[in-house]
Amino acid sequence: VVSIENVTSPVLSEIRALLKARGDVLKVVKNTLAKRALKATGKGELAEYLKGSVALLFTRTNPFSLKIFIDKNKVRREARAGDIAQSDIIIPEGNTGFPPGPIISLFNKLRVPIRIQEGSIWVTKDTIVARKGDRISSELADLLKRIGLKPIEVGLRIKAAYISGRVVSGEELELDLNKYKESIVNAYTQALNLSTNAVFPTRETIRAILTKSIVESYNLAFNTVLPIKESIENALKRGLLEAQTLHSQIKGL
Repeated sequence: VVSIENVTSPVLSEIRALLKARGDVLKVVKNTLAKRALKATGKGELAEYLKGSVALLFTRTNPFSLKIFIDKNKVRREARAGDIAQSDIIIPEGNTGFPPGPIISLFNKLRVPIRIQEGSIWVTKDTIVARKGDRISSELADLLKRIGLKPIEVGLRIKAAYISGRVVSGEELELDLNKYKESIVNAYTQALNLSTNAVFPTRETIRAILTKSIVESYNLAFNTVLPIKESIENALKRGLLEAQTLHSQIKGL
């Protein structure tokens, strides 16, 4: 069940085409009819999510991957009076392409600094005309439309999904991919450390285990003055150094 609130017909057609290309089917139906169909097929738990402007989306893919796809393919549209800014809206510095005329008063009213150059209106610096959460006025919507800016991002929003006989809310499908990736990397690192320290050989840790064992055996042989081929040279050097130190101490008595 997906929300199509504030999604215009042209935008919905664009989204439907994207979904169709990957084998998904989006159906806009009347809520009362959809409720009957869901209850008749044993999926009545989804009925509570059929409120407002919604549609049914049929897919064979994992709902989590579908959620990621939907979020990546949101469409931008022109602002309308009364819309809420989803982020700071900035009119960029540069040539607007408009000749001097009545539109100048619109720039001035919205406090956008301009200058006339080469017969065109130029914005002199990047200007924030609305902060995130601000309600967009009719004047600002008009100016943004003329400039060609589309600051409103719209698309489907999953309200709930039916997975293996269980209803999962849209909130449960939210994934922080960076955090998820970080958790996997940390778990992998901890598993490697545990396997290495416990001397549990696996394909990923056998090299580290052997290297650690060799280093520890060298240190043991060196510290116990065990004469083996790999440590005899260092042991002799250590013995010579200790003998020289002892000789110096005795000589100084």
